Amino acid sequence: MTRRRPTLYEATGQAMLRAAVHTTEPAMPPWPSSTAPVEEWRAWLRTVWSDTDFRQTVTQASPHLADQVQGIIDGRTPKARRMRRAALATARYAIRYARRSTPFGLFAGVAPLGFGQAASVRVGDEHQVVARPEPDGLEKMLSAWESDAACMADAEVCVNTLIRQRDQHIHVPSEGDAEFCLALSPALRLVLDMARSPIAYRQLAEKLAAEFPAVDGTARDRLLGELLRVRLLRSSLRAPATVADPTDVLPPAARAQAAGLRAACDLRLDADVRLPEQVLTEAETAATVLARLVTHPNGTLTWRRWIEQFSERYGENTAVPVDVATDPVRGVGFPAGFVTASEPPRPMSRRDRLLLELAGTAAAEGSRTVTVTGAMIDELEAAAGGKPRDAAPHLELAAQVHATSVPALNRGDFRLRVLTVSRSAGSMTGRFWHLFPGTDTAYAHLPTVDPEAELAQLSFHAGRVAADLLTRAPQALPRIVSVGEFRRPAPHVLFPRDLAVSVTDGRPQLVESATGKPLELLAPTAINFQWNNYTPPMARFLGEISRATSPQVTWFDWGAAWTLPFTPALTYRRTILTTARWKIHSRTLPARTAPLQQWADQLHAWRARFRMPERVLLAEDDQQLPLDLARDIDLDLLRAYLDASPFSIATLHDAPPPDADGWIGGRAHSIVVPLARRS
Repeated sequence: MTRRRPTLYEATGQAMLRAAVHTTEPAMPPWPSSTAPVEEWRAWLRTVWSDTDFRQTVTQASPHLADQVQGIIDGRTPKARRMRRAALATARYAIRYARRSTPFGLFAGVAPLGFGQAASVRVGDEHQVVARPEPDGLEKMLSAWESDAACMADAEVCVNTLIRQRDQHIHVPSEGDAEFCLALSPALRLVLDMARSPIAYRQLAEKLAAEFPAVDGTARDRLLGELLRVRLLRSSLRAPATVADPTDVLPPAARAQAAGLRAACDLRLDADVRLPEQVLTEAETAATVLARLVTHPNGTLTWRRWIEQFSERYGENTAVPVDVATDPVRGVGFPAGFVTASEPPRPMSRRDRLLLELAGTAAAEGSRTVTVTGAMIDELEAAAGGKPRDAAPHLELAAQVHATSVPALNRGDFRLRVLTVSRSAGSMTGRFWHLFPGTDTAYAHLPTVDPEAELAQLSFHAGRVAADLLTRAPQALPRIVSVGEFRRPAPHVLFPRDLAVSVTDGRPQLVESATGKPLELLAPTAINFQWNNYTPPMARFLGEISRATSPQVTWFDWGAAWTLPFTPALTYRRTILTTARWKIHSRTLPARTAPLQQWADQLHAWRARFRMPERVLLAEDDQQLPLDLARDIDLDLLRAYLDASPFSIATLHDAPPPDADGWIGGRAHSIVVPLARRS
């Protein structure tokens, strides 16, 4: 019987296994030197490319690279520099092929994960590929349809709910954080009035013809096509984010055309895996400890400033329409950093000083690991501001399970290595709900910060087309808040114009204007809201406001100590809360023109001084590429990364032991566990 520990969180919803399809890299010959002749680079690529499964996997993920490699093999690319770049890209894919578990194309997939008294592991070969059109290709096709009045005749259009009017101009969000600005002409004013709710394209064109009879049909269609192009109008060809396959809403002719586009693949693994409940206990404990070690136990400084500004302007218990509150002229605007990326100055805190002391002591003593005690947790929690007013109501924890075998796992001989913690349940798993029908139903019962609040699902398009599939998740909650989409009005659908904001006792609240009912929004997307060019500011605002004064639980934040060249691993019980981490600057190594061996010798000398192992993980944003610095190919990959980095810095983490994945047959893996606050 598994002994339960007192924790703030308990498992909820469907846990998920993420795992690589393959367990071995493709065969790779010795890595050519930087001055090698073209035939050596061609021979290297020819050998690696001869692995049929690898070639097919890379071709599906990057047709452009596949064309480059095939051109080199066929002799169509004579330049060694281009060959080397193609070989480096191929090498990166070769490493992730067997050593990274992040779901991506045919490289790695997902499967439901269970927990029980004992572990059981079965991974087969009958993986299921679920294909949808690749977003960029679909975007080009839909844009072509929307520019053709004949194709649009039977479609509907509506005004984008993200537009803003200022000084007789309409501002429309564009790709990333750019925007279009249009003068508010009489014709545009009519369009805004008529298409406030969905209207047939043909009917809107007829209204324009009746109001402006002197304008010919070609000019009229050109206007509507331009409004669709700049996204002031959204058409019914654009499926809202609660539609997993964006082609499901298309008319038959458009769907047939979309079927010929390049596919983006999700992989449902042929796997049946159960882990001991002891692993779940460790996950719940890890989430509890990280929740107590947050940097901002009562919300970020950015949100606290916004709440102060709102309260000074409107007072407390005053409901202000969302579009007014977030307008920089009529209201207080969005919090800092939502529209233009910015990082407010962060003064040195007592928490920073404690962590600097901890990291400095570890470095001086030559320790790569620090064991966290209850007293340390209490001290860091107090230094950050004490116990939070509210616990974060739900989150997701991603981790690896390290055990040499299934019997070892069942004996409790394992380690849990935390990879990250997401802002809410569904953040990492939501985009895969369509692969496991029915698993989304548990999310209707998640707790809320305000016990009286209703949980609704936030639905929006990514700010960049390439990320469209990351925001798509089936409807899991009875009500939807739709931002910037084409949606027909319905009793279960709310738009930003239906919402208001108030502040009560220092805590902001989102309410339904018509009823005063408090709302909290669930955003099942893996997009990091801080990437402001991927998330519309309004979507981020609505997704964050209800939890603005709750702890921001993430991976462990070293604060000011992050600038140090080394921070140790922190462990608690059987959990690695954060791994040992090193930073290396390119200025400490020879110039890019130096021979690889000279560069490698200096790197290894640096490694010896900083006690960094050969096997590390190169951090690229939130992804990590395993490197073995005893291999020339991995050394060249690290060197290329440093050369390309805008900051000339590489962040390297301690890699798991070679036998860490033994319990799952040596397969690179991670688990994601949705967790909810205990009642």
